Amino acid sequence: MEPEDRRQRILAATVTVVRERGFAGARVADIAEAAGTSTGLVLYHFGSLAGALTEALTWLEDAFYRDVEKALQATADPVERLRVMAGLGAGSGSMIGEWVLWLELWVRALREEKARAARATLDQRWRGALHDVVSSGVATGVFTTADIPAVVMRLACLMDGLAIQLALDDPDLDPGRFRLLWLQAAALELAVPAEIMTSDVTISGSSRTLQPG
Repeated sequence: MEPEDRRQRILAATVTVVRERGFAGARVADIAEAAGTSTGLVLYHFGSLAGALTEALTWLEDAFYRDVEKALQATADPVERLRVMAGLGAGSGSMIGEWVLWLELWVRALREEKARAARATLDQRWRGALHDVVSSGVATGVFTTADIPAVVMRLACLMDGLAIQLALDDPDLDPGRFRLLWLQAAALELAVPAEIMTSDVTISGSSRTLQPG
């Protein structure tokens, strides 16, 4: 097997093992077994379990941003672009089905400098993409705000908070409600009628209590 193929296999195995067992319950040996390789080769490529997790998140993010770029290229409408980002954040993309891995990184970032740096880099990447969409909407007069950076920060942090609840299987939150709540907040922030921003949102489940608009 070529080194890059082996590396990709280890990354995929890391995602599977950490998602199933959590960082605290995972071992390098588990990743090696899942990847069909040796512990020594896992350590050769990534140095440690923590290194493998960080690289796995970056790997997933790369796939996620390929989805983002492809989806955003399909429309120039800034409202539709925010809908796309909400959908990807709520779980329709290749990255955000892995919010559990993000939780693992966030916990480690409280105490580990490398994890903290990785979290900052990955967060800035998402905020940058969101900033581009909001800025384009303001420039074309579709959105209105006097403080784009503040809007981007609030919307990015709201998405993180909703993602935590989604990862924890909150009974009052599903992907549809995730999109609804985030887009309602975006509508308020950017002076867009909520019914326009959320017009494509559907909510399933009789236990849901909030309604669009």
